[in-house]
Amino acid sequence: MPQVHIPSRYRVPTKGEGRIEVEASTVKACIEAVEALYPGFQELLLNAKGELHLTSKLFLNGELLDRNALDTPVSGDDIVAVLAPAAGG
Repeated sequence: MPQVHIPSRYRVPTKGEGRIEVEASTVKACIEAVEALYPGFQELLLNAKGELHLTSKLFLNGELLDRNALDTPVSGDDIVAVLAPAAGG
């Protein structure tokens, strides 16, 4: 099953879980599956239209995904990694 890797700043909804296995066939379905287990997670990544927030980044097996690639297929041992935005100054 695919895994979703979640940075510590996004682990409040997941109750501290950083790696969650899900049954899903696309990147977006992975996010929705984590949301089903841990309500509040999806809103950290997607806006009301279901699009990736401008500050969010997703990786599939270490490769940065295009903002419009949420329908990218996943399977088996794929890893969807979330990169949390960082503020600096």
